Amino acid sequence: MDVERTIEFILSQQARNEVALAKSEAKLARTDAVLSRAIKAGIREALAERRKRREMRADWDQKMAQLAAAQHLTDEALRGFIQSLERGGNGHN
Repeated sequence: MDVERTIEFILSQQARNEVALAKSEAKLARTDAVLSRAIKAGIREALAERRKRREMRADWDQKMAQLAAAQHLTDEALRGFIQSLERGGNGHN
């Protein structure tokens, strides 16, 4: 067995493995960067959606309060109208 050829083969394989490892590490670094950007974008989107929902909830609460107040006025007006009908509409009992 030729020891020098074996050593050359081992060194050649080691060099190839180091190149392949370097390529894999570079690809992993690019993948990590892309994944990191995607995660950050997802977080920004989730925060924006949460803010939007809070604003919509506040608007909903305000509209419901307005509706309740308007309904209260309508109820009072209707009660007054019904009472006026019960008393007689032309001033006679």
